[in-house]
Amino acid sequence: MNAIEFSQQKELKEVITEHIKTSAIYCFGRHATAYSSSRKIYPDKELQKEHSHLYLLVFVKETKDNAVSDITDKIKTKTQGTLTTTVLIHHVQSLKDLCQDQQFFFWQIMQNAELLFQDINKPPYLNISETPKRNLKSTSHYIAWRRNNIATIWGWVYNDDDASSSDEVKMSALHQIVEQICLSLIRVFLGYTPNHFALEYLFNLCEYFTTITADFFSRQTREDKSIFKLLKQQPNTLRFSKTNDVDYLYCEITEERCGKFKKQADIVIQKELERLSQIEIIENQITENKK
Repeated sequence: MNAIEFSQQKELKEVITEHIKTSAIYCFGRHATAYSSSRKIYPDKELQKEHSHLYLLVFVKETKDNAVSDITDKIKTKTQGTLTTTVLIHHVQSLKDLCQDQQFFFWQIMQNAELLFQDINKPPYLNISETPKRNLKSTSHYIAWRRNNIATIWGWVYNDDDASSSDEVKMSALHQIVEQICLSLIRVFLGYTPNHFALEYLFNLCEYFTTITADFFSRQTREDKSIFKLLKQQPNTLRFSKTNDVDYLYCEITEERCGKFKKQADIVIQKELERLSQIEIIENQITENKK
């Protein structure tokens, strides 16, 4: 990962530390893309610009409602869209009581990521005596529980022969199914369990390590955006929904994509679990040989 420019570091640090009491900011990933921007005065000439999407882990000393969304929006506004972010916010106290997978995830970032800011008086720290490892058993249980949730929701909605089932209910069910799949992907590939669950946020986090969400739910064309708009609606919108309250022209396409996404995600997750299992076997053999 290329180091973040000093001016960008300054802007990021200011936005975050001014919004919330911060202990440390780590940048653990970056996706950069070039694009052309037409000049307003000389439209025949174009400027080549670079857009960067950053992955940030932020340890804080307090909690605030909507902090993730607010900070993300402020960074995008302050940098005029040249920087967008996926921000993981955790209270420093959470470092004292972590499952092994979460310990492993945080440790990797704190050891290897680019440190953008740190409170020199009270820096965050992991109170561990040895290098943490993935807990494959815990991860497998987590994935199994997510699969059970997915199967239950899918059965309720899609194995029901009642033709009167509303599109609103189906879309809410699909939202929950896709969310559960994303949580599974994130846990198995990163060992991380999010505490923020907006679907676009989960998609962006998945895109740190895989293209599967972008492959099935691209947000480039008008049709793509319409499908994602349907899918990302929170289930609580059912409180206010009416018959044909929303244009569900793309409802059938959304259902089809979610079904294919579910099948492909199962394959990807299983392959990664098998890969992790092989690593664990090898590591255990090495440990036994050293005794």
